[in-house]
Amino acid sequence: MKRIVLSIGAAALLALVGTFTFDALRGPDQTAAVAAKGYKTCKSKLPTGKTKTWRCGADQACCVNASMNLYVCGYPGLGCL
Repeated sequence: MKRIVLSIGAAALLALVGTFTFDALRGPDQTAAVAAKGYKTCKSKLPTGKTKTWRCGADQACCVNASMNLYVCGYPGLGCL
């Protein structure tokens, strides 16, 4: 029984250490690459005739919900939910 508990504890510890090591190796280069992609300008015509303009990341969708007056950026890879 002790052997099973120790094995599970060791596996959990290795998984935790592996996760931190992977994040440390991946590091700020990933965030710098995402920041380097830049932004895009989103535009939508309001019911009043004016144009609403906002900025989203290059990998985000431009989401419009005119009935709730929401003009936001979507989630990368998921679009507008």
